[in-house]
Amino acid sequence: MDSAVWAVMGGLLLLAEFGFPEFILVFFGLGALLNALVIALSPHLQGAYHLQIILWAATSCLSLLALRRYLSAWFCGAPGEPQPGPFEEDLGATAETIEPISPEHPGRIRFRGTSWQAISAGEAIPRGTTVTILGRDNVTYLVTPEEEHEPTLKEQDPHSSAEGGGDHPPN
Repeated sequence: MDSAVWAVMGGLLLLAEFGFPEFILVFFGLGALLNALVIALSPHLQGAYHLQIILWAATSCLSLLALRRYLSAWFCGAPGEPQPGPFEEDLGATAETIEPISPEHPGRIRFRGTSWQAISAGEAIPRGTTVTILGRDNVTYLVTPEEEHEPTLKEQDPHSSAEGGGDHPPN
């Protein structure tokens, strides 16, 4: 095989790593690129396809075994290190309860325009309370009442109990 074929194959394997991010294909891509360089510099390997394949397999496997642990930690973080999740930016954000919430009985909050299940970190929280997000387990947020709670319009409106909310008894 020509060195250009190995170079193209190496580039395709490196691109494939983006679709299969196990950090393995990159070593086979680098092995193919190294093979292209060796074949370009060694004309006697031009027709020796079996030697080219052996060289590619050997360099790919050896680099995989020798370097994956170190490069994986460098590119992907060390194993066991907590990786930031997509919800970590939600920590400390505020939301509004749309159903009462307690530690024993989950309720619902409105956060970023969507209704989410939530559970209280300690005390019962009435509807309409502004809460602070402490964490998340799958699709359930852990919340606590905000320190300085200002009542929302729903809490101040005595007619909101007809809709099933508020702390006022029904008329």
